[in-house]
Parts: sequence; structure tokens; C-alpha cells
Amino acid sequence: MSIGNLLDVASRAMNVFQDAISTTGQNITNANNTDYSRQKVILSSDVTIAGQGDGVKVADIQRVRDTLVDTQVQTYQSVNSDASKKSDTLQQIESVLAEPSTDGLSTYFTNFFNSFSQLTSNPNSTSLRLNVIQQAQQLSDRFKQVIDGISTVQSSLQNDATTDVNSINGYLKDICNYNKEIYAATIQGTNTNQLKDERDAEITKLSSLVNISVHQGDNGVSVVSVAGLQGTDQQSYNQFQLTSVNGQMRLTPQNNSDSFGIVNSGEINAIMNLSSNIIPAIKSNLDTLANTFVTQVNNAHISGNTLVQGSNSSTGIPFFSDSTGNTANAYQNGLISINPNILSNPNNIAASATPNTDGNGDVANQIAKLGDSKLAALGGQSMLDYYNTMLNTEGTEKVSADNTVKSSSTILQSLQNQQSSFSGVSTDEEMTNVLMYQRSYEASAKLVSVANDLLSIIINMVAT
Repeated sequence: MSIGNLLDVASRAMNVFQDAISTTGQNITNANNTDYSRQKVILSSDVTIAGQGDGVKVADIQRVRDTLVDTQVQTYQSVNSDASKKSDTLQQIESVLAEPSTDGLSTYFTNFFNSFSQLTSNPNSTSLRLNVIQQAQQLSDRFKQVIDGISTVQSSLQNDATTDVNSINGYLKDICNYNKEIYAATIQGTNTNQLKDERDAEITKLSSLVNISVHQGDNGVSVVSVAGLQGTDQQSYNQFQLTSVNGQMRLTPQNNSDSFGIVNSGEINAIMNLSSNIIPAIKSNLDTLANTFVTQVNNAHISGNTLVQGSNSSTGIPFFSDSTGNTANAYQNGLISINPNILSNPNNIAASATPNTDGNGDVANQIAKLGDSKLAALGGQSMLDYYNTMLNTEGTEKVSADNTVKSSSTILQSLQNQQSSFSGVSTDEEMTNVLMYQRSYEASAKLVSVANDLLSIIINMVAT
């Protein structure tokens, strides 16, 4: 190797190790950046056209990633977000139901039936009759509060769903733009590591909202599918919307509402399941309970007789009805309406089974026993048993969601630790690399000095 070539090789080596030090410095300064992937300088021997050694060159600056771990992180991120949203929402519903406590519906039903049991012992008591009305009003008010509270939770979920879909669309647009930049930069031979980090951070955020799949295309492009549908590549991206078919919420492309995604995880999956299945089932069970309660009490009460007013008692009076006396509308939109004739005159409570017999409390006793009666309309269960079954079903869903949150959080944390260990920055390791590259840089500089001295000697020899 000539002195001129030696000088050139040493000079280029200095540039190579300067680049290596710069890359290592980039790693160190991003040690606390969770979205940053450690970069590794790959050095290789440079050769001349003739195949002779010609120093060192930077073959590549690799972005250190484990795609298998990345995929697992995305999967469990989706599962964890799904379970967390479900658990949080069911907790809100449990707060509305307030069971077991004195604010729970079971307490109000019990108090209502107990008020008729007390009336049985003294059917002529005005205070006991007023207590029946008071307990009925309190039950009606609390039932309405529960239905409205659950409806508020459901409405909030609708708003969350809209927000999540807008976020999904935003992430897909951003990922597509990153793909375009990465594709163009790769063709031009420009380093794309930072762009890939930023894009992958968006992909991870997307995975928390909906189940996705990612595969690598040409020139560094990540092709993303959302719920089995095309999401984005480097050319275009889909925009999604929520539609409802037969009461079931669906995620569909805006340009093709006939196609729908198979959503099975992510926060949007929890919202769809809660909005379309779990909450409607709870409200339906409560509606069934209320309608059965109204029907059973009315059937017994209509058969009874009021206190004697004037010269005769009255019969055929429903306990629950709308303002016109229509029993068909006694329960509507969560409100159990008490017959206005009873509200205005407690003597119209029909406690007696015998006309014109004020001291008889047989019908009051019959209504009191309804709380424990097995009813065909409730599948052979009593009203409280039916209500408790509904609570147990909701509680089981909550426990299942909590368990999934716990297990998926543990797995996710482990995977994130693996991801950090593999792709994250170790400052100790990087400082060691800095020293290594610094020594190599200094050796290259020394080689430049030696070559320069040799060249000076030769020039001086020629000059003399």
C-alpha cells in the first residue's frame, strides 16, 4: 500500500469512527426514550476494485429490534386494554347498582314487601298505609335512578367509541405517512431508523384500541391490518366508522359499510361488547323484573277491596298505573308509576279480600308474600332471586375481566422488559463502545500522523 493510500485509509477510518461515536452518543442521549430503538454500527472491511484491503467502512447502522417480541407486545397490549375497559365500565355499573348496601334495589324491594306485611296486622292504620306509599315511591325513585345511571354509562361508551374510532383513523393516517417517508428514504439510501421508531410507536398505540396484524413489506414498509381488514401501507389508508346492525355495533370501512371487521380485542372490542350485549342484557333483566313486579302486585291489588268510603268499599283498583289509570303504561323508561288515586288517598289501598270489611288484611298479606313467590315469568325464581342472579352474572363478568387484566398485565410487563432489554439502551455498554471507538479514532489519527511523517521524509529526500 502506498503512503498516499495509507493516508487515505487512515483519514477515512477517522470519519468512520467519528460516525460510530456519533451513533453511540445518539444512543446515550435517548437512553430514557421508551420509543427509541438502540442503533448498532456495523463495520466491514473496505476493498478496492482489485480486491485488495482498503480500510474500514460503515456497512450499516442497524436498528435493533425483535419483531417476535414486538408482535407479542402488540397482542397483549390489545388484550389488556380490552379487559381494562371492560373492568372499569363494569365497576361503574356496580357503583350504580350499589349492591350490597342500603341503597341497593334489593333493600327497596324488601322494604316495599315488608310495608304490606306490616299493613296486614292493622289494615285500618293510616300511618301504615302512608308507609306503603312511601316505600313504593322510594322504590320507584331508586329504580329510575338505576336505569338512568346505567343508560348514562352506556351513553358514555358511545362517546368513547366515537373517540376511539377517530383515534384509529388518525393512527392509520400517520402510519401511512411514515411508510411513505420510509419507503422514499430507503430507496434513496437514507437512514430511516428514527422514522421507524416513530411509526412503530403509533402502531403500538393502535394495538391498544383494536386487534391488528403487521407484516413487513418492501423497503421498510409496515403493512397494517385492522380487525382483519386492510388498514394501511405506503400508498393509502382506510378510514373506519361504527355502524349498528340488529343492535350489534360493528366496525366498518367508511367506503364500504357492507364489509365489517372481526373485532376480538382492544378497547373498542370492550366497548362494542358492553354496548351491544352486556348492558342491554342488564337493562332487559331490570325491565323484566319491573314489569313482573308491577303485574304481580297489580293482579293481587285489583282483586282486593279498599277501606269503606261512604257506604261501600271499592275493588278493581290497580296499585301501579299511569295518570289515566292505564296499567299497560305503569312501567315505562325505568319509571314505575303509582296510581294517582292511591297517592292522593291512602284509603284506596286494597288490603282486604272481603268487600266492606275494613279489618281484613288478606290481600295485603298476599302482596307481602310476593317477594318470596316463585314466578313463571322469572323462570321459576322469586323477584329477589332473579335480581340476585343478574347481579351474579354481572359480578362474574367483572371478576373475569379483573383476572384477565391481572394476567395480561403480568405478561405484558414481562414482554416490555424483554423488549427494553433487547432494543433499549444500556449506558454502561454504550460508554464502553465510546471508549472503544475513541481508541480506534486515536489510532487512525496516529496512522495519519505516521503517514504524514513518512510523506514529509520522502519529500525532503527528493528535495535534497
